[in-house]
Amino acid sequence: MAPPLQPEMNPIARAYLWVSRIFTICGEMILPGVLGYWLDQYLGFQFSLFALLGFLFGLVFGMTHLVLMATSLQNSGRVEEAHPEHQRDDLD
Repeated sequence: MAPPLQPEMNPIARAYLWVSRIFTICGEMILPGVLGYWLDQYLGFQFSLFALLGFLFGLVFGMTHLVLMATSLQNSGRVEEAHPEHQRDDLD
């Protein structure tokens, strides 16, 4: 049995919630690369080794967080799943 759906949120509150999630994921993807670039400049490297590693780490970390967030939203009942008993039979 699926958990009950969460109570309906105000559309503005839902928008702020999604904006915060999107900015969090973007920050997780971009900030490690920016910090790596700063470290490369500070150490005087000609090749941007830490920037490359930072962007790679940020991509992996951000995508992992995105997948975990999507799975937790689906498991908590916030995302409606298509149940077989709710499908229409008149499409034949």
